[in-house]
Amino acid sequence: MTRLLTWHDEWSVNIDVVDAEHRGLIEHLADICHRFGPEASPRRSGDACALIDALTDLGEAVREHFNREEELMQAVDYEDIAEHCTEHALLMAEYTDQLRRWRAQGIDVFEEDAQDNARDWILDHILGADRDFAKAFHALDDRLAATAGCYGVTARTRINAARKDL
Repeated sequence: MTRLLTWHDEWSVNIDVVDAEHRGLIEHLADICHRFGPEASPRRSGDACALIDALTDLGEAVREHFNREEELMQAVDYEDIAEHCTEHALLMAEYTDQLRRWRAQGIDVFEEDAQDNARDWILDHILGADRDFAKAFHALDDRLAATAGCYGVTARTRINAARKDL
C-alpha cells in the first residue's frame, strides 16, 4: 500500500527558498507514489515508460535543486562546500544507477520498497548535510546582524543586502 509522503515542518532548515524546494521535491515524489504505486497499477499497467520518465524528472529536479543549493553555499562562503558538493555528486550517481536498474527491470509499478528507498534518499540528505549547512547559514545571519547593529543599520536590511547577489 502506498504511504503518501507529506512535508513535515520539523524537516525545515529555516531557509525559505531551500525549504520551498525541499517541499516541492517531497510533493513530486508523493505524486509519483500516488500515480504509480501498487493501488494505481491497474490503471497504469504496462506503463513502464511513464514511470521511468516521472522518476527521471524527479532526478532532474533534485539535480537542479542541488545546483541552486551550491550557488547559495558559494554566495555565503560556506566552509564545508566541498564535502557538501561531493555528497550531492554521490547522491546523483546513486540515483542514476538506481534509475538504470529500474529501467532494465522495466518496472511499471512503484512498489513500496522502491518508494521507501527514494524517500530515504531525499530525506537523509535534507536531515543530514542540509541541516549542517543551515546551521552555518544561520550563524552567518547572526554575525551579519551583530555587525549591522554596530553601524546603525537594521539587521534584516544588512542581511538582505548581503544576499542580493544570490
